[in-house]
Amino acid sequence: MPPRKSWKPKGSSRGPAQRPHGKSAAAPDPNPAHEYPYDASAAAASEALERLDVSAAAEEDPPVETPPPPPPTQHEVPAPAPPSQPPVEASSCGSGSAAAGGGREEGALRRLRELVGIGREEVELTEEEVRTNDQRQEDEICALEAIFGDTVVMLNRKQGQRTFQVHVHIEIPDGTDVSARLSFGAGTLNYKGAHDEDASDDLVYKFRVEHLPPILLTCLLPSSYPSNQPPFFTISTEWLDKVMLSSLCHMLDMIWEEQLGMEVVYQWVQWLQSSSLSYLGFDNEIVLSKGDLTCVEDGGDNRACPDDAPPDLTIPRIIRYNDDKRHEAFLHGIHDCMICFSELPGVDFINLPCHHFFCQKCMQTYCKMHVKEGTVVKLLCPDTKCEGVVPPNILKRLLGEDEFERWEGLLLQRTLDAMADVVYCPRCQTACLEDAGDEAVCSSCLFSFCTLCRERRHVGVECLSPEEKLIILERRQKSGQVKGDIQKVMDEVRSIKEILKDAKQCPRCKMAISKIEGCNKMTCWNCGRFFCYQCNAAINGYDHFKGDCVVFDQEEIDRWEMQMNQRQQRQVVAQAQAEIFEGEYGYPCPTCRNPIPKIGNNNHLYCWACQRHFCALCRKVVLKTSQHFGPRGCKQHTADD
Repeated sequence: MPPRKSWKPKGSSRGPAQRPHGKSAAAPDPNPAHEYPYDASAAAASEALERLDVSAAAEEDPPVETPPPPPPTQHEVPAPAPPSQPPVEASSCGSGSAAAGGGREEGALRRLRELVGIGREEVELTEEEVRTNDQRQEDEICALEAIFGDTVVMLNRKQGQRTFQVHVHIEIPDGTDVSARLSFGAGTLNYKGAHDEDASDDLVYKFRVEHLPPILLTCLLPSSYPSNQPPFFTISTEWLDKVMLSSLCHMLDMIWEEQLGMEVVYQWVQWLQSSSLSYLGFDNEIVLSKGDLTCVEDGGDNRACPDDAPPDLTIPRIIRYNDDKRHEAFLHGIHDCMICFSELPGVDFINLPCHHFFCQKCMQTYCKMHVKEGTVVKLLCPDTKCEGVVPPNILKRLLGEDEFERWEGLLLQRTLDAMADVVYCPRCQTACLEDAGDEAVCSSCLFSFCTLCRERRHVGVECLSPEEKLIILERRQKSGQVKGDIQKVMDEVRSIKEILKDAKQCPRCKMAISKIEGCNKMTCWNCGRFFCYQCNAAINGYDHFKGDCVVFDQEEIDRWEMQMNQRQQRQVVAQAQAEIFEGEYGYPCPTCRNPIPKIGNNNHLYCWACQRHFCALCRKVVLKTSQHFGPRGCKQHTADD
């Protein structure tokens, strides 16, 4: 679904600041005014929206460098790291993916190294406790890898230094809205601050997703876990600010306090997957923002690692991630083709830009049929209610090399034919541009001709009609003053003359079109233009026929009524037969008295007027042939009268 962009007018009320810990976060006004004020700020807003174009962000985004952590304040006195926990080094051991790479993963890992040993008292453990904790840690990691698979990335398996990252994926089957209140002041696009009072330049950007980028949970298991201390951890993601991430860190601490001495990482991951959105108040809508907390005194948490990328990078990433996940789910699913009604996996389907999809075999047959018949302008989405165009990259996959070249040539030809100022040279068939005086000069053979009659340029002289051309050519043929293949030219002129008797020219491309049946609203098969067959005027709908022109001619109405009323048709046939066989050749029907002809020597007659069967000998209505015609009844076949 494409993003929805709206303008928030000046003086509109602003939603309150977002609040974590389960309280609902108010979103901006979802129905702002639709008219943009025409001033410098509106132009800046338009330019800011262009930066949010997802297609422009399709290229690989450069990694966003995570700023270094703030220096510790006087309330944060770093304690020396315990000797049993040296700095963590990433290794390739363990299952899952290789060592995490990228700005966000590396930034979370750096923050975790800095937090090791800060604010914790060193716990003295016996050798038995160390061995027990080590075994419980190994068992928990094996369980996490078995349950979550490749989403668990092991960085180090050494005892007392076990480090891993879990990508917590959040899926929303029914989808949810994501909105952001932005400002475009100073020529840059930024999130609107929660305490900004001026809302004159607010811009509300809203879109819908079913998949959110994962929450990255980075953990280090100390030797005292799980018997005495919780794991060291950090949380980071692209779509939550410092306030929200700090709230999640606080909730993970509460889960550990409720289960002291127990393995807790699995419960952390489960809670983040199932309950984090409702805990943050995102039941109906997710609001992107940038928190104002920078230190612990403000309520922030050093374990929260927000992404400081601007919204023109973050929003396209979220949209692109959702599109990729939806496409991945489509490829692994089973779907019905709406042409052949076959159930096939998603990899066998062609997904069009209009979000309709059909199996590859049906689409290939459909495209080849239109290219073969030359109706490339009708090569649209097969859905009857959709007019989406099949893009060239899909056609190149479905068509052969020769067929694709034919499609390109036909499309160019139809495009040129649909242009009112493009004509073709009558000598070499080169496309030429028509000037204001209905004349053109061929760029190939330099022939100057009239674009109306396709003859040599004649300034100040009216064009010759087909009848006049034919008379002149016949005179030249009789006098012997002919040059070249005059018979071919005469045949062409006669053909044009006969065509124009029962045909009308399209007002756009001048293609001759003849009506066989139906209404007077005609569609040109060449350029797709609608026009009236009665007055030859270009039209768009049926409003044109409210004037002098009619939708159906009287002859067409009579023919239609004749087809719809079979009884009336039979009466007409019976009347014609009565006129033909009136007299000695007709046998009057005992019901309607219409004369019915006898075919051969068969005495079993059928009245077309009243649909009665009767006998030609006794003039009685026949109900059952076997009872009336037999040894005791009339003879069905007799000699000719």
